[in-house]
Amino acid sequence: MRALGAVIALLLCGQLCAADTGSEATDHAGVYALNSEKHWTNPVTGEKLPECEAVCGKPKNPVDQVQRIIGGSVDAKGSFPWQAKMVSHHNLTSGATLINEQWLLTTAKNLFLGHTDDAKEKDIAPTLTLYVGKNQLVEVEKVVLHPDYSKVDIGLIKLKQKVPIDDRVMPICLPSKDYAQVGRVGYVSGWGRNSNFKYTDLLKYVMLPVADQDNCVQHYEGSTVPEKKSSKSPVGVQPILNEHTFCAGMSKFQEDTCYGDAGSAFAVHDQEEDTWYAAGILSFDKSCTVAEYGVYVKVPSILAWIQETIAGN
Repeated sequence: MRALGAVIALLLCGQLCAADTGSEATDHAGVYALNSEKHWTNPVTGEKLPECEAVCGKPKNPVDQVQRIIGGSVDAKGSFPWQAKMVSHHNLTSGATLINEQWLLTTAKNLFLGHTDDAKEKDIAPTLTLYVGKNQLVEVEKVVLHPDYSKVDIGLIKLKQKVPIDDRVMPICLPSKDYAQVGRVGYVSGWGRNSNFKYTDLLKYVMLPVADQDNCVQHYEGSTVPEKKSSKSPVGVQPILNEHTFCAGMSKFQEDTCYGDAGSAFAVHDQEEDTWYAAGILSFDKSCTVAEYGVYVKVPSILAWIQETIAGN
């Protein structure tokens, strides 16, 4: 049987993975052929197959960009397949965001829920219950806190196994550029508390605008001048505000995020690329329409740390 030298696509991990073929005039380093034992082989790598990267930011049923959202809408069609639900060992719900088949972003505060301030990562991981997709339980292998988590409210969660990617489970892409420009609209989904201050059993989402940072700082700290700042939060809890954060206001219908939504992505749609990116991760979810702004950690600000952490683990 003659080798199928032109075959360059392999069905791996439940997805189509394309190999880089290079030029036919070269050593065919990117070409895989079927040998007599029906194994895919390559002149350079042998039988080692290329690794697939999961498609990100391409939901099958994206949210309608122009719809009106009153009171928050229920995500009935899986528009936010990167949204995960995390439950602490004392049964508090929070959010997490799938960024590849095996890793999620959430806040450091979420990871410390129910733990003392000196808790270790190895002690936190076994206490977490995590769901992706439609209540699909996944096992946590480890957590990694940002080295400066008191100022950068972020942590990573590694799963024991890669999750299969489908219509209901898909990572969101990580941006290398800053999408958090004033006036830009993003979508935030979550299982946080609703207007009755009860946790919702259904994933809901809301559309929110990026706000002016100085106005946000003045709202929570009274001034943008360091020496004049003081605690001014209307909800009695101060958010972390610095160069690693941005703020989002309420929608024109006065909807907002609330307790339990932290860890969710501020998802923006790049229309030129037709791709959804996580511009930020919700850190301060205590506004609940009482305070004017939610606060998010800028993903581009932590991108290098994310990449280094994943590569090292």
